[in-house]
Amino acid sequence: MYRLRLFITTLLVGVLVIFGLQAFAASSTVKAGATCSKVGSTAVVKTLKYTCIKNGKKLIWSQGQITKTAGQDLSLVTPPYVPVPPTGGTDEYRCFLLDPKFAKETFVQSVSITPDNMMVSHHGILYRVSAAQVQATKSLDEQSALAGWSCFGDTGIPGATAFSPASPSSWISFWAPGGNFKSYPQGTGMKFAQGDQFILQSHFMVMPGHTDSENRASMSVALTYANSTVADLKTMLVAAPIEVACGPNETGPLCVRANALANLAQRTSDKAALQETGLLLVCGQSLNPTPSPISECTQRINSPITIYGATPHMHQLGKNITIVYTNGSTGARTEISSRPLWNFDDQRTDWLPQPISAKAGDSISVRCSFDVSLRSQLPLYKNLTPNYIVWGEGTRDEMCLGIVNYTN
Repeated sequence: MYRLRLFITTLLVGVLVIFGLQAFAASSTVKAGATCSKVGSTAVVKTLKYTCIKNGKKLIWSQGQITKTAGQDLSLVTPPYVPVPPTGGTDEYRCFLLDPKFAKETFVQSVSITPDNMMVSHHGILYRVSAAQVQATKSLDEQSALAGWSCFGDTGIPGATAFSPASPSSWISFWAPGGNFKSYPQGTGMKFAQGDQFILQSHFMVMPGHTDSENRASMSVALTYANSTVADLKTMLVAAPIEVACGPNETGPLCVRANALANLAQRTSDKAALQETGLLLVCGQSLNPTPSPISECTQRINSPITIYGATPHMHQLGKNITIVYTNGSTGARTEISSRPLWNFDDQRTDWLPQPISAKAGDSISVRCSFDVSLRSQLPLYKNLTPNYIVWGEGTRDEMCLGIVNYTN
């Protein structure tokens, strides 16, 4: 009897282990392009639903489609896309037009942007397209044979820039590692008019050696609406120019600033490569800058606003970043957001426990520090030659950005 019980117990444990391993294997390999076992079977990972499809002689998981969960009012998803970076680059910025079908004035209370392929997704930014500009944006989309259109630096709409978008577009929300969900403070929301649409700018990074199926990616957007009229939450971008020289043990042609700028234009766009000059001018700094691992800029507030919070953004060589509000009358400084030790995977929004009432003459500043020695430690830079660093759209470039949410 004892041996029989022991045999049954061992058998049950074995079965549980096998099923457990099978469940673990299934859950760990469900992603677009990964192998599946039964045509038509489905799996849900986070907010994305995958279907097992036949691709040639293989069975693979399809592109994830966002599933509407309790509390969501709208779900949208970009077309599947295989990034094609410019020659010599690893990055592509691709914009996609999304129609939320707003039939009346609507206040959005929360936004969640979710990539389905973290291997190539660097960040995503959601912009507004006014109803009056939708047709022009559709025309821009139709000019491309592929899904979406190229948009290094901004939305690609004529007249738009990264920091002062033209009237057709404005920054709504963004996804970066650790910060995909934005639930706005009570009593606030993003306001949209009837007929307004979205542009989702997707930053893809492609590393050598991966197949098209491994690189194929899309992003989904989930929205919830406010139940009533609330204060219109807006976004202010405070950015600093970046002038970081190669390290003492680094050499190469791209360590020369002019060469680095030319290379940046080649692997992104001429327009994106001009952003550093624009930032030097906006921040009142010399167009013949002295290299420094510290980047900073202060932006004056020109009319009364209420500040609710901020999000810091840098790339992989960031060391720390701080976003500060300064009272113009008293000189008192209030830290809005800070990362004493920068972590690229922690780009959440820091909402203030008590909003700040700012007035004309006050200011917001951003300050960042960088460490080029990290290039010798991070796999990303293993096959890249060192470069003089300026503000740039590529993953190997850098950014120093404070994303501030406020109401008038």
